[in-house]
Amino acid sequence: MTACFISIILHNPKIKETPKTMSNSIETIVGASSIEDLKALIKKAEGAIAEKKSGEILAAREQMFKMAETFDMTPQEILDFSVRKRRAPGVPKYRNPANPEQTWTGRGKKPGWLRDAADQEALRIPV
Repeated sequence: MTACFISIILHNPKIKETPKTMSNSIETIVGASSIEDLKALIKKAEGAIAEKKSGEILAAREQMFKMAETFDMTPQEILDFSVRKRRAPGVPKYRNPANPEQTWTGRGKKPGWLRDAADQEALRIPV
């Protein structure tokens, strides 16, 4: 990419500063360049970005594996790890007589079929 900048500077008579100082701002270079030069510069910049990105991703991945290894875990185990204790799924305590597939564990908001029941204890599942 630097070679492309230097090529633009050397071959463009509109740029009066010398390339040795590299004091040209990007705006000066862009303003004095042809459309073809700018397209070539964009293409080279996109390639350089893709190359840098893949290199940095590989380095981050390697670092992640090393960090996971210090905990005797895989990177996926670290991503799945949660400090919060997970509750076990609740055991149903009430069953809807109209639809036996509907149950309630006693956690969360009471379902309408249980709220509307005349005798809620009659809907309790025997233990």
